[in-house]
Amino acid sequence: MKPKTPLDTALHFLKYRARSEFEVDQKLRLKGFSEPERRVTLKKLKSLFLEMKRLGISEDIIKKVLDEDNISEIKKAKLLIQQKSKIMHNLSESESRQKMIAFLARRGFSWETISQVLKIN
Repeated sequence: MKPKTPLDTALHFLKYRARSEFEVDQKLRLKGFSEPERRVTLKKLKSLFLEMKRLGISEDIIKKVLDEDNISEIKKAKLLIQQKSKIMHNLSESESRQKMIAFLARRGFSWETISQVLKIN
């Protein structure tokens, strides 16, 4: 079943890993949602975050969980790179790097994760 509302789409997108507000907005835009729909959805997501804080979940714990998820994303990306590099050994370094960037991007990794894994400055 495909998510239909902007909130359902955003929650589905966030289900796999923590995303920045920009990434969520960009995904919603790519899915064809209007500026007002995206703005309302992002406000709702912020409200959910504030509600978790109101329920007594400290911001440190929320951030720690998000950071742990980010670390696991880096580990996942590194594992994929190791597997993929075995079949790219005959390419030049620049060709291999470009293919790795595209490969990870297609898998949904953020630029931050990709640059960290491939040590891009």
